[in-house]
Amino acid sequence: MENRVIKSGTVEMNVVCSDLSLLENINALLREKGVISVEDESGVLHYIVDGRYNRKEAAGKVTSLNPRSKSEPDPAESYLELCVKSVLREYGFDMSLIGSILIHKSLYDAFSNHMPLPTTMKSLYCETGKVFGLTLEQSERDVRYAITKSCLKNMRSRAALRCIQSRIERRLGYLDPLD
Repeated sequence: MENRVIKSGTVEMNVVCSDLSLLENINALLREKGVISVEDESGVLHYIVDGRYNRKEAAGKVTSLNPRSKSEPDPAESYLELCVKSVLREYGFDMSLIGSILIHKSLYDAFSNHMPLPTTMKSLYCETGKVFGLTLEQSERDVRYAITKSCLKNMRSRAALRCIQSRIERRLGYLDPLD
């Protein structure tokens, strides 16, 4: 992707890709939504706004897009995110696997909402799978695969999740480390 300043206040954007279907998908998203956000390595969101049809509306979309950028992130949520990710990494979870992301999401949601984990793995698969558009079978397969690739490969899914949960609770100070 390359940006060139043509004249004062006007920016042209070129998308260069070898796959025509990717370019068609980007164009379809821009036509449908009018805007695409892209996150870089440092977590900063950049917006591609389609101004081909209604330029005045496009400018309004940019100013109303990201309400969270107006305030600082909650330190407690950031610490919880750090704890969950670091415990998963300690157990050898590959965070690029969908199953690891599902486990992370379910644990993060449970701790941030002060809710217990679902009593059955099936309900956990259903809840987190819905968020990512996965079926029960896909979620179950992905979580089991992530567990088999971690240090907890000899444990059943529920036992592995409880082990991770107790480590996070200790890290957050919910449990006494000597217990």
